[in-house]
Amino acid sequence: MTEIFITLLEFLLLLAANILIGALGFIPSFIMTAVNIKSFGLQGGAALTLLGEIFGALAGFHLYRYGFSKAAPSWQRHRFWNFWHGQPDSRVFKAVILMRLLPFVPSGLVTAGAALTNIRAWPFMAASTIGKVPAVFLELAAVYGFVQVAPPVLQYAAFGAVLVFIAWTWNKRRLETSETE
Repeated sequence: MTEIFITLLEFLLLLAANILIGALGFIPSFIMTAVNIKSFGLQGGAALTLLGEIFGALAGFHLYRYGFSKAAPSWQRHRFWNFWHGQPDSRVFKAVILMRLLPFVPSGLVTAGAALTNIRAWPFMAASTIGKVPAVFLELAAVYGFVQVAPPVLQYAAFGAVLVFIAWTWNKRRLETSETE
């Protein structure tokens, strides 16, 4: 009974971490995919990764939409905003699917772009899911192969290198932003 509780707790904590990373949209999700596979095997890891991607995108969509609603009204008169805001939902739906299928388009950019439009949350989630499924399976295949072949020391080194790169990039942007103010 205790083992089942611990496994469930681990699953829920990993799911929350996956959703957070999906909502932020700029942290590479393959890090969590590796953790998911290590913790729950290929099938359980796939389920965790897919659920995290789907609900993370939905959470990010709501966060971006909320943030955009608080932006200065002058920003909303920009022609980029007007172009996207005026697109029909069907076009946005198709664009989200297409952008999710492209492997190197940042997830946060797609989510933020959709949040600029009038598309409702559930059609966004459906389009996002349709586009993410193939991408997630490609990611799972690559990460699973890496986890199976690479020794743990190399896995930890790769994980550390990604974290250092993210921290360096974040710090560099923060410094550039403070210099321009």
